[in-house]
Amino acid sequence: MSIDKKTLPLLGTTFEPAPPAYEVEESLVARTATLAQPTATPQMSIGGTRNPKSLPVGLDGKRSFNHHLCACHERPMLTLAACCCPCSIWASNHTRLTHLAKSGEPNPSPERVGLFCCLYAVSPNLLGIGQVVMQCFSRFQTRERYAIRGSPVEDVLIGAFFPTCSLVQESREIEEEEQALREGGAAPETFYRDEEEQIEA
Repeated sequence: MSIDKKTLPLLGTTFEPAPPAYEVEESLVARTATLAQPTATPQMSIGGTRNPKSLPVGLDGKRSFNHHLCACHERPMLTLAACCCPCSIWASNHTRLTHLAKSGEPNPSPERVGLFCCLYAVSPNLLGIGQVVMQCFSRFQTRERYAIRGSPVEDVLIGAFFPTCSLVQESREIEEEEQALREGGAAPETFYRDEEEQIEA
């Protein structure tokens, strides 16, 4: 049997495309990896009457105050009242916050002079720390209601060294919820973050 050399293909005569260079392959992988990367998620923002300014809420479920601690100059009359008669502002904040927690509606006539005002006025005579304790308790309640970032140590320091600024800051926070409720623009909330787990359970 004879082999015809003309019918057999010669080795190396078939042309196949050359493999891509390493640099080209690397850029292709980089492009694919870049396209496959997830994009950043914007910060969660929860509105409603307890966050009327829709401040961003962190991963811990908390936000900052609507106004800075030293922003008292924005409300000079409230600051003057907090300087001259802090017991009246504290009593007003306390009754407004309690009324909001119980009824979900703004207090039409918050108490400015009464039992709570007298307790706050007399509290410095109780070993000198009564007023700081009441101030810290009030600030803690405000932070808990509005899910505001902070710590008990911070509450003690602010209550001891910046009581006027703290009273103004808390009053403005409560005032903004009351205003949002009066305007009716925000949908009523059935629960708020800290109560969500209790409802689901």
